[in-house]
Order: sequence, then structure tokens, then C-alpha cells
Amino acid sequence: MEKIGRYVIESEIGRGAMGVVYLAHDPRLRRRVAVKTYALPEGLSEEQLREFQVRFLREAQAAASLSHPGIVVIYDVDGDPDLGLPFIAMEYIHGRSLKELLAQGGRVSPRWAFKMGAVLADALRVAHESGIIHRDIKPANILLRVPDGAPKIADFGVARLSTSDLTRTSASLGSPAYMSPEQFRGNGLDGRSDLFSLATVLYEAFSGGRPFTGEDIPSLAYAIAHEPVEPITRRIEDIPPGLDEFFERALAKNPEDRFSDGGAFLAALQEAASSQPSLAESGLYEAGEAREADPAELAESESRSSADSASGEMPVRRRRGRFLAMKLAAWAVLSLSLLGGATFWLLRPAHLKLDAKSSIETGRLSLLVDGQEVYTRQLSAPRQGNHVFGKLLGRDQETFQDWIKIPPGRHEVAARVLSEGAGPDFRDSIVVELKAGETRTLRMSAGRSFGAPVSLKLD
Repeated sequence: MEKIGRYVIESEIGRGAMGVVYLAHDPRLRRRVAVKTYALPEGLSEEQLREFQVRFLREAQAAASLSHPGIVVIYDVDGDPDLGLPFIAMEYIHGRSLKELLAQGGRVSPRWAFKMGAVLADALRVAHESGIIHRDIKPANILLRVPDGAPKIADFGVARLSTSDLTRTSASLGSPAYMSPEQFRGNGLDGRSDLFSLATVLYEAFSGGRPFTGEDIPSLAYAIAHEPVEPITRRIEDIPPGLDEFFERALAKNPEDRFSDGGAFLAALQEAASSQPSLAESGLYEAGEAREADPAELAESESRSSADSASGEMPVRRRRGRFLAMKLAAWAVLSLSLLGGATFWLLRPAHLKLDAKSSIETGRLSLLVDGQEVYTRQLSAPRQGNHVFGKLLGRDQETFQDWIKIPPGRHEVAARVLSEGAGPDFRDSIVVELKAGETRTLRMSAGRSFGAPVSLKLD
């Protein structure tokens, strides 16, 4: 396979129960993307096939509306008619999954685990407030970006497809080890199920082992639904004691006994961190911040620290490290002073000046840059009925101008008008290339009186 849609395939980077993930190149925007295809089960009727396509498009579009540093950005949702495959093009995260990290190191630094939990809990809060439940939070769906280790949730909004009646014969119901009790029972789910799964992931990140285990699926399901969670401080000594109470509530069997939402989950996680002063004083727990070293280095540093302490070599290594750090710091100050001015000049933002006119009486305008909403406005052109002279004189139009800050480079800019009446929605897009500090005028017309429902032009 050489292409999917307009995307040129470079290599395969993952494979799951429902499809394959490819690293691809977007020739239109000249960037790398991850393209995930979805294989349909055999033996579907035409009605079931249409149902899948409608649900796939609806849920992927809903996920594309999410904007959070802890959620992988969705750029495009479409289907390849030649291959017969629906696909999603999304942000390519250079790094690895939390599953790969845990398989190598066993556990991660408590300091970084708290940071990761803060980002992911806040990401789930944003998604749940938008009415979107993930349904398959697990280490394999948490990607860690190189080089800073920033965590991002993948497969948002499409994991539900694997739990529908339509695909039940070809896909597992999530990952059993991280499922909530209500998932095993087949009950209705809300955001608290995702938070149970996140708590299971964090318990494993802190301790190196899952809170519930079983020799087979039935015994695992029984443990998750009935057995109390072992206090994590019995497994690991170097973590805040407040985590025992946190996990007891986060992994409660009854959803009513858990944290009500991602915000409450995050607040309790912060409170647990405060029970260990060395962590609380470092100010690590602002949601959206996870900018420490690569977590693999943190896990490895723990192993090195334990070995050094046992051999009595820690003080000598620390003195050598400090001397080397002083030399490096001197070079760093000189380098930063030279590079600072150049960096500031090269990273100056560009601007789009929006010059718009609209004859749409009721609607909502959204401008998106690379799939992310950057501007919105309610449209309300004056009502002139069928008065011919009013239209000829432009009295049925509204005009407005705004300035939009945009990073330098090549971008896809799209205008979308959502009708509030019974009419259809309209969309147009254009590719722009901006230099640092440059200002370009983006002219937009909306309304059939201009010859097209929505049109964009770059001056």
C-alpha cells in the first residue's frame, strides 16, 4: 500500500484488533501524520455498514473538536474508496507508549507519575465535559513524547466503536486489566469509568504492578469487581502515604463512591502529593504541565540511585556531577545569550487579518488552523427580506475584521459556518504559508448572495 487518501505511507508503526496505524506524509501541508485505518468485520449487511460509517464519522468528528495538550490532535476523518477503509489522520507523536516504558523499567519516578496523572486527569475532564468517553484508557493508549515525556491520550472518541454490537465479534471489549467493574457487567458508562481506568494505570506507574490480577478473565473480573485494592504503600516505600486513600476512592467498586469528575480526581491527586513535602514543595502539579526529562531516564535514575546508595559511591558521584554541571552551565549561559536574539527573531508569530462579509442571518462561524479552532463568531446579517434595493446596496450584509495570531509556516486554514436553521452547513479551506512576523489578509465571504456559501481568498 502506497497511499491512503492523500497521505503517502512511510511505514507501519502499530497494529491492533480493529486496524493498522501508519506513519505517513501529508503532501498538502508537508508534515508527518499518523494514519489509523479501521478494518470492517466480514459479513456486514449494507445497513450495518452504513451504520458503522455514520457512527465512525460522528464520533471521530466529536473527538476532533477536543483541544488539550494531553490529547492527540485529530486532523482529518475520511475513507479511501479504492481500499474500502475508513481512516483517521492525527498528530504524529515521536516517542513511545507508557506500555513500552513500563515493560522496560517496571515503574516510573513518583515525581513524573504525579505530573503524568495531572495532565491525563485534566484531559479527561475536558473530554467528559464535551460528552465524550474514551472507554479504553490503558498504557498502550498513552503516548509519551520525546524528548520531554509529555503524555497524550490516543484513540479518543473512536474506542467506543470496539464496544458496539456491530463490532463485538471482531474486537475485544477494551483491555480487561484496566476495565472498570461496570464495563465487565455491561452497564451504562460515564466519565467515572475512564477515571477508574486511569487510576489503574497510575497505580501501575507508581508501583510497577497492577492493582488487580487474575489467572484468567473470570478471575480478573472477580478481582476488579469484588476484591479491595491493596494499599500501595505496602508495595512501595518511597511514595506519599496519601496515595493509599487516593487509590481506595479512585478504585472504588461503585461509581458513586469514586471521584465525580476529572477535576475532583486531579485535586485529590494534588492533595496526595502534598503528604510528602519533597514533592509538594516542587510545584509540579499544575494541569497541562509535564515538561520534565524523558520518563525512561527517570526510571533508570531510580535504579542507579538505589545501586549507588548500596555501594557508598553516591557522595563522590554527586561532587563530580556538580563540578561538571558548573562547567556546562557556563557554556550554556554563553550559548543562550548568543542564540536568544536569533531565536526570538525566528519565532516571531505571523498574523492573518480577517476581512469578512456575510449575508447569513443566523449561523456560527468557526475558523480552524490545522484542524484546531482559533476563532469563532455569531453571524447575524440584517434582515432585509426580499427587498431588491437593500441587497443591491449591501444593506443585508455585515462586515467585520479581526486579527489572528498564527505560527510561521505552512498551514491549512478552514472556515466553517454552522447553520442554526434547517439549512446545511458550509465549509471552505485554503493553504497559506506565512513567514515570521508577516501579516497577510484573509478575505472571506459567506452567503449565497456572493456566489458561494463560503469562500476564502488570501491577498
